[in-house]
Amino acid sequence: MKIYLNEITDQGTDLDFTEEQSWVKDAVLRLDEHPLEGPNASSAGRSVRVHYTLRKIDEIVVISGSFKTHVELLCSRCGVSFKHVCDSGFSGLYCTDPVMAGVGHLKEPGKPGGQNQGFARHAHQEQEAEDQFTSDDTETLGKDLDITYVPEDKVDLGDVLTEQIHFKIPLQPLCNEGCKGVCTNCGTDLNAGQCACAKLAKRNTAFSVLENFKF
Repeated sequence: MKIYLNEITDQGTDLDFTEEQSWVKDAVLRLDEHPLEGPNASSAGRSVRVHYTLRKIDEIVVISGSFKTHVELLCSRCGVSFKHVCDSGFSGLYCTDPVMAGVGHLKEPGKPGGQNQGFARHAHQEQEAEDQFTSDDTETLGKDLDITYVPEDKVDLGDVLTEQIHFKIPLQPLCNEGCKGVCTNCGTDLNAGQCACAKLAKRNTAFSVLENFKF
């Protein structure tokens, strides 16, 4: 779902969506590492609740909100698919001005500009500007969040949702903190039980030939 930035005002707009909207379901589905069998199996029974608050402050559009859903991940130890619950708030800044966003661009042929990283500090430069914002706006802009440069005058809320959920996925996901992983020799899932490799390794030591030695 695309939102045009020039239609967003400083009054703020609240939007709520669920998995009933296909673009919401697809935005979460694309993060699944191991979809269940069938084209729609992973989305079946998956609840998605997402809330957006859209507001323009100066030339910057603030998209904040919250989401609650789950994604199908593969455990980094045992390789088993599990549900990772994602329940969090988010906030992002967007603008169409490459200079404000700090994006490298060509002001004129052969003259690059905007190489510095953009931060939302401009709203604090003058007291008059500060008087226009609420405490929530000031807190948001004061976090030095990166400003995302938007080449066109629109933002895809599906892409925003996918990106924000992706931030909540751990680099090494675990099905549980006590996951025992798999046997490095035979690949047995050690959470399901001990394999025979440990006994064989103990039996096949350098002194195993002495087991039947008779004095």
